[in-house]
Amino acid sequence: MTAADGLSPLPGRTGLFIGIRESLAYLRDPDRFIAERTERYGPVFGTTLFFRPTAVVGGIQAVENFLEQERSISESSLPAAFTALHTPYGALNQNGSRHRSTRSGYAPLFTGSAFAGFLPLINQRITAFVAATAQQGSTAIARDCKRLCLDLFAEIFAGDSLTTEEAEAFTTYNDALLSLSTALPSFRRGEAALARLQNGMTQRLARFRSGALQGSAFAVFSRNRDETGQRWSDERIVTATVLLIWGAYIEVASLMSCSLILCQERPEVRQRILTEAERQGLDGQDLPGALDAWDLPYVQGVLRESLRLMPPGGGGFRLTSTDIAIAGFRIPAGTVVTADPRIGNRLASLFPEPDRFEPERWVAPAATRQESSRCPVAGTALRLPRGAWFPGGTGNHGCPGLPLAELCSRIFLVRWMQAIKGWHPADGTPAAVPYSLIPIRIPTDDYRLNVEAVD
Repeated sequence: MTAADGLSPLPGRTGLFIGIRESLAYLRDPDRFIAERTERYGPVFGTTLFFRPTAVVGGIQAVENFLEQERSISESSLPAAFTALHTPYGALNQNGSRHRSTRSGYAPLFTGSAFAGFLPLINQRITAFVAATAQQGSTAIARDCKRLCLDLFAEIFAGDSLTTEEAEAFTTYNDALLSLSTALPSFRRGEAALARLQNGMTQRLARFRSGALQGSAFAVFSRNRDETGQRWSDERIVTATVLLIWGAYIEVASLMSCSLILCQERPEVRQRILTEAERQGLDGQDLPGALDAWDLPYVQGVLRESLRLMPPGGGGFRLTSTDIAIAGFRIPAGTVVTADPRIGNRLASLFPEPDRFEPERWVAPAATRQESSRCPVAGTALRLPRGAWFPGGTGNHGCPGLPLAELCSRIFLVRWMQAIKGWHPADGTPAAVPYSLIPIRIPTDDYRLNVEAVD
């Protein structure tokens, strides 16, 4: 592919030490980085992220081009520390037949029947969490939601909640994923944390096999075969279970806490959520209801708008194996490509008044909703092109767990609104919410909300 093909080189910043400067700027504030460069160069531009030449792709046309050529940009190009800590068993490190086999092995955990089985436990744990928060009158919302989600997903997938040491190990592991070097102490701490978590899951797997413990992931993974027809080893089963819990907990905690922050100045949102839940017969908090009762269009709209305005992260990082063209730009082989949802999320052509928090924009008129569908995410992104909306990533490496994340968060919002009538930053809390932005956007652990319980 040459200039004679009529393609343009990627626009982007140049200059002395530009690779270092761009990488550090992204690490300091990834959302601002993407917004500033999109404004200057458009939805497709070149940069350097994690010290690798990178093409950032956004907008409908460019993302659809990305998806059409995904076979040529399938090899993982995550930072070295992330690649090592994610292990060869992690789907983000895989492509081809191995990746397809892994995705197939996860699939039984993300069906409607699986969710129906998870529902009573999800409702019980979230209801208890919200009741305790209402009684205490205050919460470090992100920290407490992370612990809620760690224990919840450990119970769902591995049959038992976590010890304090295991919960701390998950935090250490998550913090180590984007270490700038595998030689740094943070990376070595991440390795030790992963080993502790694998050891704990090995003990749980033994209890599962003795009949002393349930665990949906253990049940599914013990039946799985890899792309060569071999059964998954115990090492793969326990590591995949650790990665499953990790992949769920912080993104769900982010969605829970960020949606509350967006809702706190909008009392009408709380009332609409309560009305919709009551209409579905969900006002008995001790009773989980049927799965289809949780198909709540407005509550889902609140979550979708939260994901749009406060996306938990950017796109994945894949490496081109050949020269490709995206949206009229030439991208040479060996370039990292990332389809970034933050670009399309702010396009006024897709989302009029894109800075406004408007859950209603996601609620289709009743006459056009697919009432016959009992999919856990029915009616959510049906009106948008596939390149316009991808909060959990897109293409072959899109997150399969997004429907479960949204189900948990719908239950969380409903139970929160039923037990708590007001919440606001605690005294002494900064006016601007402090966020951790890498690898997942979430309020910092010291950010507190005071809450007012329902009488």
